[in-house]
Amino acid sequence: MNELVFLEPNCLDEIPFTTSRLIAENGLVDHHTITRLIQKYETDIKEFGILRFEIEVIKGRGQPEKTYKLNEQQATLLITYMKNTIPVRKFKKALVKQFYIMQKELNKRTATRTIAKQAREALTNAINELPESPHKSMKYMHYTNLVYKIVFNKNAKQLRDDYGITVKDNLRNYFKADQIIEIEKLENQISVLIQFGNSYTSIKNILERKYLKSA
Repeated sequence: MNELVFLEPNCLDEIPFTTSRLIAENGLVDHHTITRLIQKYETDIKEFGILRFEIEVIKGRGQPEKTYKLNEQQATLLITYMKNTIPVRKFKKALVKQFYIMQKELNKRTATRTIAKQAREALTNAINELPESPHKSMKYMHYTNLVYKIVFNKNAKQLRDDYGITVKDNLRNYFKADQIIEIEKLENQISVLIQFGNSYTSIKNILERKYLKSA
């Protein structure tokens, strides 16, 4: 079965959801039937969160159509109001599994980020202990971009552009757990190299030789 659960944007702070259109397609029910069911039980569904939707223009049809975005509780409740056909039961099992997998990934990202904060603090402390210089305040940004270059082959600005976010948003909320682990490992290595007296240029050369040329 295709992807059923989404996170838009792919941010730690967002809530996983499925759509009324996917429920209709996988339950072998007309989408209009599903939207009428949502509207009929709107009060019940709203007990489990804001009822979100987007307007889609469907090719070959005159009027734009609402596609609802339902969180796990909303989707589960809606399915209980549908006829318990074999396709609906099959879809419900797949949906429950995908919501579980998504939540597991988000929990892993949360736990990993908590651990990774120690590496970031160690890097910040290592930079703070460096002798004062005109460019000292820029070193954290330089090292951060070096890490992102190795992990993503992009700097922080390019990543923000990709995610469509500004400097006010926490970029690391958008990273997957395995990416955060890679970032943590690199920041720990940089901290140690700084403490041993290596310059930025020297650290950059060491890490690029180790990770980029072997990729």
